[in-house]
Amino acid sequence: MIRFCGAGLATLVVLTGFSASCAATGTPPLRPAPAASGGSCAFRSTEFAAASSFDQSTSTSFVKLREAGTVAFTQGKAGCVGGAFFANAGSDDVADHVLLQVLLDGAPCAPLFSGYIFANSGQDFSSHSTGFFCGARIAPGKHTIQVQFASGLGGNAEIFQRTLRVDHE
Repeated sequence: MIRFCGAGLATLVVLTGFSASCAATGTPPLRPAPAASGGSCAFRSTEFAAASSFDQSTSTSFVKLREAGTVAFTQGKAGCVGGAFFANAGSDDVADHVLLQVLLDGAPCAPLFSGYIFANSGQDFSSHSTGFFCGARIAPGKHTIQVQFASGLGGNAEIFQRTLRVDHE
């Protein structure tokens, strides 16, 4: 049995593991804890990747976007990592939706952890955008941001004409 642990997104964003009530029962939260709990800072560098290529999947498990779905960067010193993702997206099935997650070195960034609905149902394939925040004290060195998507219900999820912006120290 899956049960929701927490009172909403604000609770999920500050989780660093199980919530107290979930830890006591051993029941995992509905969604994994994001890499960051919050913070604010100024960014010093920005990286962009853009493509007009077409990605589609019927997988309900997350798959990598091919072109412009990954940005590798070097963090000069400990600091913030965040950014934005823009794309045209939709589903061939009017009852389905497109899910999105953004990972920093394999860990989910807030608020785009598993199950974030990026594009609601329908075939309009309109423009969508979202921001993400991976942390205020990301260690210096080489890192990778990766965007992944999935079909909510197994219909044909599609993403095209996209831009990934990564801001960092």
